Amino acid sequence: MQASQRYTLNIQDLFISSSEGLCGAEVVVAILDGDTEVDRLSFKGKVGPGGDGYSRSYSGKPDLKAAVVAGVGRITFTEIRP
Repeated sequence: MQASQRYTLNIQDLFISSSEGLCGAEVVVAILDGDTEVDRLSFKGKVGPGGDGYSRSYSGKPDLKAAVVAGVGRITFTEIRP
């Protein structure tokens, strides 16, 4: 049985600027095992500007990475140490 690792995915600056002000946007995040995509997550809404962002937990195998594949915003993907 393979060990499971917990992660925190944090999204910041998920918004667009329009003539009507700041509006919600969408970001698509790929979860990667090396160069292989193992999962894809989509988030819609408005986060920011500024602040701590929106965090969500994720479980998977050890040593996964995350990358934005479409949309706006910034992400961090951090392993949660026991």
